[in-house]
Amino acid sequence: MHYVVAGGGTGGHVYPAVAIAERLLDRGTVTMLARSGSMEERVFLAQGLDVRTVCSAPLLYTPRSLWRLARATRSGVRAARRVMTDAHVDAFIGTGGYVSVPGIVAAQMSGVPIYLLEQNTVMGRANRLFSRRARHVFLGFPVEGVSGSRFTVTGNPLRRKVYTALTECQLSRPLRRGLLFIGGSGGASFVNELFLRTIRELDSRGREVLVTVVTGTDDYARIRDAVDGLSLRHVNPVVVSYEEHMERLYEQARIAVTRGGALALTELAVGGIYAVVIPYPFAVGRHQSKNAAYLESLGLGIRIEQQSLLFDRYLSIVEKALDDEAGPALPASSIFGSDAGDAIMRTIEEECSHD
Repeated sequence: MHYVVAGGGTGGHVYPAVAIAERLLDRGTVTMLARSGSMEERVFLAQGLDVRTVCSAPLLYTPRSLWRLARATRSGVRAARRVMTDAHVDAFIGTGGYVSVPGIVAAQMSGVPIYLLEQNTVMGRANRLFSRRARHVFLGFPVEGVSGSRFTVTGNPLRRKVYTALTECQLSRPLRRGLLFIGGSGGASFVNELFLRTIRELDSRGREVLVTVVTGTDDYARIRDAVDGLSLRHVNPVVVSYEEHMERLYEQARIAVTRGGALALTELAVGGIYAVVIPYPFAVGRHQSKNAAYLESLGLGIRIEQQSLLFDRYLSIVEKALDDEAGPALPASSIFGSDAGDAIMRTIEEECSHD
């Protein structure tokens, strides 16, 4: 069987695309769609995947943006249709982001079954627009108001080595004593500033702890210089600009302070790492806050809205979690307790085998 997969823009779209492609390669061949010079192209090529480039543009609704969208989509659809006709394509899988749009349109025009992944508790623009055209929509989190046989809550797919490493993390929690700050694939200045304040306070309290921050490339030099200027006696700070192999950092962490991106929350839940979630307040549809609320409802973390964060209360939560060797327990029926990538692959394979 031959599959085409597209997803891009942020790590939350790119890495699930890689995770699904890994599984589908066990059953056939896979072609990835990406924008030229984009994050997704770089990641896909680094994974050794077959990549074809297409044009795409943001789904914005100003006159100028709509013209740009129409022009880019026409070009992107032509390129995607060439991919569809080069070989018999059995299914198209879109994991979100603008780059998935040309693939969806080309697949529909070519009569290729469409599968979509929605990572968050709120549907993204592309998925809202095209979900009715999909044979099946996989949900990384439950989505309010979405139901029916075409929608399945599978959880978010993780790359195999990440999933394996995180399930092993569950067993090693008593040995993991670190604190991890994650701002997302693009970084987050608020999280970075909170990291600086946290390490100063923990050090003043004499707490011996490894504290790692993933700053994002734009803020890396500033945060590194700020840390170099501190005279810390107890806290061991590590500043990282970007880490493609996050499992290496998860292996040391007992607790993580993070934004509310679906992929990061999934990884933390699978790894048994308690999540202190500070959602980005301007996320579309407040999806980060809703993602965090779902995690909190399972006892796997706590949500603290940025505008109402009280530092002393926040720090007491962090210290309590650092001292908790048992950590959060996954509910027996949790979506985080099984391999979502395998479940998605089986569904696609079974449905396409009947065509």
